[in-house]
Order: sequence, then structure tokens, then C-alpha cells
Amino acid sequence: MNKYLKLIIFLIFISITFHMCKNRNDNNSNSKNQETDTNSIVENKKLNVEDYDFAIMENRNFIQYNKAIYQRGDEVYFVLKNVGEFVKGADSLNNAEMKLEVYDAIGQLVMTRSNLFGSSGHANFENNILKAPYASYSSSKNDKIGKYSIKVTVYDIIKNDSISISDDFFLE
Repeated sequence: MNKYLKLIIFLIFISITFHMCKNRNDNNSNSKNQETDTNSIVENKKLNVEDYDFAIMENRNFIQYNKAIYQRGDEVYFVLKNVGEFVKGADSLNNAEMKLEVYDAIGQLVMTRSNLFGSSGHANFENNILKAPYASYSSSKNDKIGKYSIKVTVYDIIKNDSISISDDFFLE
């Protein structure tokens, strides 16, 4: 009987040792996977916009315009602040593009403009950030009075990412 007891204890010992080693390897494997996932998250950061404002232009400078109320015929400026972080391409340059959409009060598309950056969107952005990209809508004296929505979408062409910002303004 002592032989059987010793054999059972030995098998239990081997079994416990095996499971401890297996769990340790699984934990190490999970840690490596978590590190890889974390690294891929860092590499695949989404575009962000720090802030935005409506503005008017005076003497070639933007002046923040908190009211978002414009007269028909005014130029409506929508200025984004610190958009990024963009990725550099093989040529060590960033590549961004921007699109503008304006909708009337009932949600009908009034106008759209694409490729607002053109060739200037393929450049070296300081710290991979666009400091103050903007889009503008030239309202008309014939536009209806009321609420309008402006939507600006910025694209990082290299990492195939985008962010859209929208807000309402009023024409009187």
C-alpha cells in the first residue's frame, strides 16, 4: 500500500508542477500579447481636434466669433485647433486632406467642397500637428434666414484615418 500511496503523491506532484509551468507560460504569452496590443494602439492613434471656433477675418487674421451668428453675405469661418497626430509617409512628409459640408435647417446639403488642402496638405507638419486648419462658407444674400450646420472632416491619408467636427451657425 505504501507503494501506491507514494505513486499517487508523485503523480499529484507532477500534475501540480505541470499546471504551474503551463500557467506561467500562458501568463507570459498574455503579457506579450498585451504589450503588442498596446504598441499597436500607440501606433494607430486616432486623429484628435483640441478645439474649434467660428471666426471672422480682419486684416488677414482670424478673430474668434463666439456668437456663430452671421449676416447673409458674410464669410463663415470654421477654424480647428491642433489637429493630429498625423503619421509621416515613406517620404518623411505628412499627407492630410479636408472636406467641408454645409447643411440647411432641414438637413439638405447646401454645398460641399473637397480637397481643400491640395498640395499644401502634403508637407512636414510641426510635431505632426496641423495648428489651425480652417474652412469657410461664403453665404449669399439669397440664403434663407435660419440655422445652418457646418461639418469639416480632416483626413490622414497615410494612416487612412479621419475626424469630423460639426456645429451650427445662424444667418440673419
